[in-house]
Amino acid sequence: MQDQPGPRRRWEWWHRQRPVTRKTIRTALALLGTGLVALVFGVSSASATASLGPHEADYHVTLDSRISLQMGPLGAVIIDSPVPGPLGAQVVVHEIPTDIDPTDTDESPVPGLLADLAAYGQLFSHPEAAVANAVRALVSDALGRTTVAWSLMLVLIAAGRLASGGHLRDEVRHALARPGVAALGSAALVCGAAAVVVPATVRDEPAGYSPAVLDGTPLEGAVITGRLADVVAVYGGQIREAVEENNAFYADAADNLAAALDAEPDPAPVALPEPGETDPSRGEVPPSPEATEPGDEPDATSATGEGTAGELPAPEDLDPVLFVMVADVHCNVGMGTVIGTALEHTGAAALLDAGDTVATGTSVESYCIDAIAGDLPADVPVLVSTGNHDSVETAEQERNVGWNVLSGDVAEIEGIRFLGDTDPTLTSIGSGTVQEREETVDEMGERLADQACQAREAGDPVDVLLVHNPRAGLASMERGCVPLQLSGHWHRTEGPEVLDQGVRYVSTSSGGGAGGGATVGPLTSDAEITLLRLDRETGRALDFRRIVIGTDAEVDIGAWEPFPVAPSAG
Repeated sequence: MQDQPGPRRRWEWWHRQRPVTRKTIRTALALLGTGLVALVFGVSSASATASLGPHEADYHVTLDSRISLQMGPLGAVIIDSPVPGPLGAQVVVHEIPTDIDPTDTDESPVPGLLADLAAYGQLFSHPEAAVANAVRALVSDALGRTTVAWSLMLVLIAAGRLASGGHLRDEVRHALARPGVAALGSAALVCGAAAVVVPATVRDEPAGYSPAVLDGTPLEGAVITGRLADVVAVYGGQIREAVEENNAFYADAADNLAAALDAEPDPAPVALPEPGETDPSRGEVPPSPEATEPGDEPDATSATGEGTAGELPAPEDLDPVLFVMVADVHCNVGMGTVIGTALEHTGAAALLDAGDTVATGTSVESYCIDAIAGDLPADVPVLVSTGNHDSVETAEQERNVGWNVLSGDVAEIEGIRFLGDTDPTLTSIGSGTVQEREETVDEMGERLADQACQAREAGDPVDVLLVHNPRAGLASMERGCVPLQLSGHWHRTEGPEVLDQGVRYVSTSSGGGAGGGATVGPLTSDAEITLLRLDRETGRALDFRRIVIGTDAEVDIGAWEPFPVAPSAG
């Protein structure tokens, strides 16, 4: 009698697999399924607080394919989301009063918004920076939520397997086989999904209109509701003119700089002192009271003596490394494209930022960092020594865009060794200067001098001290452990000059600002960028030149001049 074949199984292929294979596949599918569910939850529920021009704003992901900018009783700006699919966002701007009497002009936020006209023009000239900042914050939050949700689901699965003695699938199958359980579970799942998805996907047609002034701008077609629509219709032309004027000015300045640099020989010969020529110091250089920032005191040490050229190598033996230096940009995002042009057309090894990149060190000024970073070549490193208008938060924002923020350590670029640190003070407009850590500028200077002297004794000397406040370099110059100091802070050019045992160069503002506030719009005073070259083999400072961008967008590039040589380098 022949054996009768057993009943045919629905998934014959599956049952032919080894138990280990089936377990591996089930585990992978569980990980994939729970991961997708967690990802959907994380993305759809993401929220963050980030800057929006001069304001802070709360960002929330929605599923209605719209970007909705809510400005309280003023109204809203609504545009179609540029992201494919249902993803959108709701942006709630802070600092807009919620209890406004429309008939009381003293309570209206409109005058305040109009007072920020230049800041809004700055925002609209670089909207991609604000978008990048918000996207980065939302992505970070979404990843965090996804990780938590995924971990929670995996823990629940593991707990279920433990409670069922390893027979979780059988327990679930038996539970679903009971009358009504499957239908009830499906209904609950559908209702839960609807409760989450439907409210987020409802698209109420906004009761507003698109002012004609937006035509031809990135906001063309945007629907604006409430009083804000009338404000934009009446005053939007001013903002648009400000944006167009701002963009045209800095585009002209960048074009003029590119044309001037491209017309020069490449590479330019190194400017060195003539044989036997001395480089006298430029005399006493204490900062004048009217030129220093509040709380600064004149230098206790003045430049003394003469620096001699010593035995300089022949020009053909030099291997110059070119750097671009800026200082005190103070959130002038328009200068980002000019600085980027300088980097691109000189082939600089790096950008040296001597601090005060922003104006008050607040969280909303991450926009300034993002906008400036977006205009710089991605492959050129940026080395920063933060200033007193920057903050601990500013330093973190700079690290987030890939800049190297000096924090008491040595950074090497193309064989040149830099030492610096973040400024220990914070100056905010209207609230004065406060300490951000338990160390004064002079104490920081002594600590950096100790580090530089120890490095020199160890045979690995520091070539450049990059610090914002010139006072922070006094100890290093006096002790002769660093041959060159680069600084900003004073908003005027000093040097390069021999100071005790070193050479100090102080750059004026690269943002065109005369004070510590943010610089917006076309330049109202000259801005300056410095090019400098150092020898790769010896670290010796060779020569420098200044680039001046005028208030008419014209560019004046000075001649290459040799650095004076410090007595310690002779």
